[in-house]
Amino acid sequence: MKRETEEWIKIAKEDLEAAEHLSSTSLYRMICYHSQQAVEKILKAILTEHEIEFSRTHNIPDLLNAAKEIGYKPPINTGEATFLNSIYRARYPAALGLLPSGEPIKEDAEKALLVAETMWKWIRDIFKLQQL
Repeated sequence: MKRETEEWIKIAKEDLEAAEHLSSTSLYRMICYHSQQAVEKILKAILTEHEIEFSRTHNIPDLLNAAKEIGYKPPINTGEATFLNSIYRARYPAALGLLPSGEPIKEDAEKALLVAETMWKWIRDIFKLQQL
C-alpha cells in the first residue's frame, strides 16, 4: 500500500471513530459530517492507490463512480452516496433544508454512520488491515 493511501485511510478511520464516539449524543450534524468525511476519504484512498487523479471534491457520487470505473464494487448505492452529499452540504446553517427533514435528525445520523461503517469494513478487507 502506498504511503499516501495509508494516510487517507488513517484519517478516514479517525473520522469514523469521531462519528462513533458522538453517536451516543444528539450532535447529529457532527455525526453525519464525520460519517460523510470517512466515506469520502475511503474512496479517495482507493483512487490514490491506483494513481487516479481526482479534483478537490466532496462529491461522493463522483468518487463512487470513479472507483467503479477502475473495477471496484463499493458496498453503497447511488442513493446512499447522494444522501451523504446532502449531509455534507447541510453542515452550515445557510444550507438548512437540503435534507428532507431540514436539520439532520437521529435517523439521518444513524444512516450515515451505518454507511461509513460498511465502507470501513470494505476498505479494511481490500487492504487486509488489522489496526491503524
